[in-house]
Amino acid sequence: MVAVAPPRSGHRPASPATLAELERLTDRLSRKPAAHLQVESLSIGYSTLRGRFHAVEDISFEVPAGTNLGLVGESGCGKSTVVKTLMGLQPESTEVSGRALLDGRNILGLDENALRDFRWKRISLITQSAMNSLDPVYCIGDQISEAILAHEPVSKATAWARAEQMFALVGLPAGRLYEFPHMFSGGMRQRAVIAMALALNAGLLLADEPTTALDPIMQSQIMTRIRGIHAHMRCSMILVTHDIAVVAETCENIVVMYAGKVAESGPTADVLERPLHPYTMGLKNAFPRLPIRGEPRQPLISIPGVVPNLLLPPPGCRFASRCPFATEVCHSVTPPVVQVGVQRAACHHTDRAAEFRLAAARPDTWRNMRGAA
Repeated sequence: MVAVAPPRSGHRPASPATLAELERLTDRLSRKPAAHLQVESLSIGYSTLRGRFHAVEDISFEVPAGTNLGLVGESGCGKSTVVKTLMGLQPESTEVSGRALLDGRNILGLDENALRDFRWKRISLITQSAMNSLDPVYCIGDQISEAILAHEPVSKATAWARAEQMFALVGLPAGRLYEFPHMFSGGMRQRAVIAMALALNAGLLLADEPTTALDPIMQSQIMTRIRGIHAHMRCSMILVTHDIAVVAETCENIVVMYAGKVAESGPTADVLERPLHPYTMGLKNAFPRLPIRGEPRQPLISIPGVVPNLLLPPPGCRFASRCPFATEVCHSVTPPVVQVGVQRAACHHTDRAAEFRLAAARPDTWRNMRGAA
């Protein structure tokens, strides 16, 4: 059993030397540029007893420096797999191909020493399960300080003072740095994880469903905090979520994934106002919207069917079995990625998107799975 010291309730002011070193550290970190990420033809597979599981297949997207990207899709589409692979956290048996260029350097396939050098320093992660990502036998302050000391030549006192700065940024009192994870509520633990991810002002912040398992009020508070921090620290960000409403409020650009592939991508406003892919249309219709005065309330429309088995992915478009507009070619030929203005969609029928949008807004289109095609 590991012996730990009880938490200290008092708060000792930092010495002048510590404050001077903290000021130099803060200035150095504040001058870090936002990161530029380019993901090119990324495929991720797992070896299983039944064969290769195609978790992610041939996806590409870009996060320009200082922007935020929403990675959207239902559970099991590969969103978290992408994020973990970018951090180098995938299992050893994972098969990865393609490139992920972080400021021009391919970060896929790096050895452990190289990974240690850029994690937290150039790319950091807010996990979706704060309790599981924090060590239960160390106080929160020690865990944040450890990340700082691993990358910056500063004293322990300065690292602790930096942790206090981060706690202030996420709205937690400095005195609680002496406490352990089990002493925090779910929302406070999530804010502590955010503080740790921000401690070294990484150029790219990965937020993997940061509001999972929190109540709606706390979800709103956490997302408001993340939006404010992104604006304040001017870093690049990828927000992984299944909630289109959160992306609409938070992200400039969006990538919609389905069954391990990119269905549609582009500026968030354009994609949500004029979706090109039937799956994006279905996702949009499945989320509640505020009623417009004088107009009838829009019904919630669910997408029938289930995600295909990625051990044996079907030919053609992976959404074809659930798409009310699918034609014969959709079931047999993989759709090309088509550029329409600033949007890109993997669909054979992007030329009929306006027609499909009108039909997709009617519940009977999805109920009878025949639609207008």
